Amino acid sequence: MSPRIFRLVKWYLQFNSTSKKFLHENTYEKAKRFFELNTALIQTARDKAVEVLKSFERNKKDDSILRLKRISVRFDKRCYGFAKTTNVLTPYWLTLSLNRRKRISLPIVFGEKQKQRIEEALRGEWSFTTVEMVKRNGEWYAHFVLRKNVELIDDPETVIAIDRGKRNLAVAVAVSENNPDKPMKGQFWRGEEIKRVRGLYSHIRRKLQGKKLLKKVKELKGREKYKVNQQLHIIANQIIEYVKQFPKPVIVMENLNGIRRNFKKSRKLNKRFHSLPFRKLQAIIEYKAILEGIGVKYLTKRETKNTSKTCHKCGYVARIKGRTFKCPRCSLTYNRDLNAAINIAYALTRRMGWGSCEPPKPADEGIGVKPTLNAGSSLLQ
Repeated sequence: MSPRIFRLVKWYLQFNSTSKKFLHENTYEKAKRFFELNTALIQTARDKAVEVLKSFERNKKDDSILRLKRISVRFDKRCYGFAKTTNVLTPYWLTLSLNRRKRISLPIVFGEKQKQRIEEALRGEWSFTTVEMVKRNGEWYAHFVLRKNVELIDDPETVIAIDRGKRNLAVAVAVSENNPDKPMKGQFWRGEEIKRVRGLYSHIRRKLQGKKLLKKVKELKGREKYKVNQQLHIIANQIIEYVKQFPKPVIVMENLNGIRRNFKKSRKLNKRFHSLPFRKLQAIIEYKAILEGIGVKYLTKRETKNTSKTCHKCGYVARIKGRTFKCPRCSLTYNRDLNAAINIAYALTRRMGWGSCEPPKPADEGIGVKPTLNAGSSLLQ
């Protein structure tokens, strides 16, 4: 199954084109004749080749060469079937169609969380779209892609701003339409476990690289990624629970595209900053929020300019040193990251037409509470 499709993807790559239309018009008949696969697999292999080439061009260095070592095999609804049977030992079966003459039926084993989601899909709560088959260490893994239709809140009453900081992985604050001048219930997540994991594996990598154990270094990458992703999901789940306590919420965040390219500080600060997965956390928050029917908005660079330097009470742009924001005009003394989050919330409320002509009131700062699972702490009440 895999070698033939792998050769087909490599065959498409030799045309060096990211145009699906060009590839279809110039290669489709030859692909059918050379590889003897059904139409759906030929099209998904073409799409996979386009994705690989686009990713390579986006991330390549000046002297890099595209070398494809392995590829996942994508099956859409035209060339796979999935069913639950009465077989007690292996109730779930996946049937793959390679061409008119050849089909493969495979028993599928799920983890508990995956089984719960699959059962929801079988009940019609989700729809099956594609399956990605990938071979690792001699075993095949099936990645099901499911789709769910949700209705987002179209008349939000509470804006929840989520900002990122150098010290705090995420900071959240709420602004209500009924009282937009009074931010409430700020909360921050330090992400200490992520920093610890990244620091630990960085130290281990240096040791292994010094001993030229490069294979071991590659193995560590997967373990580190798994532990970091686990913490990101814990934090994102806590953020969504925080958001859900407010009536008709909408989340607003800064657009972080290109943030790593634009951040240039000292070597130590660069390393610390690039080790924190801000953009990935945003993506996880977004899809978890949408599943709850909560909309997510992103601000432009102009809208988020000087958010950490601007006093949210009087609007004065000040020079900031340290972790505390001190306004020389109105004497406001405030947490720097929380001040930035409030400014992000106000940027969206201005766009939505909330607020009044009166100067905003500073939020009440309270006592911090113990983080849950090394993730979050309360800052405002």
